[in-house]
Amino acid sequence: MSPNDLEQLSRAMASGREISLTRTLGALTVTASTTRAAPVWECDMLVRLERSCGNVYSSQYFRSIEEMKSYL
Repeated sequence: MSPNDLEQLSRAMASGREISLTRTLGALTVTASTTRAAPVWECDMLVRLERSCGNVYSSQYFRSIEEMKSYL
């Protein structure tokens, strides 16, 4: 994810828009998407980070773009 991608995700979260960005490099595919949060999260929006490389897949939700950055 480029700085421009992260800025776009941040703006989407701030405005309550749901978007999805997918980037691929070789066998690695990374998708970051914004989604509305359920009340249990105690926030309005979440960002979901999905990574897949061959047969390995992971998915995790974060409350902010800053929190997600350390997992990129």
